[in-house]
Amino acid sequence: MYVHNGSAFTTKDQDNDLRYGLNCALYYSGAWWYNACYHSNLNGVFLNGVYAGVQRGVTWNKWKGDLYSMPFREMKIRPIG
Repeated sequence: MYVHNGSAFTTKDQDNDLRYGLNCALYYSGAWWYNACYHSNLNGVFLNGVYAGVQRGVTWNKWKGDLYSMPFREMKIRPIG
């Protein structure tokens, strides 16, 4: 998730990502800490496994690639330090 470190949270109505001319939250169907645009997206659309087309699923590129939508996700957030 290092790619997303320091990224602002982007939603469909608040484009804070670094991708010029594209709101990543609109394009990938989910709000997230997008950079330009993402390496993981745990707020994407549940697509039940492997799919084709635009990467709009619940994805983690380094795990199973950007065309596999995870069937389950859980985020555990803790403070640094």
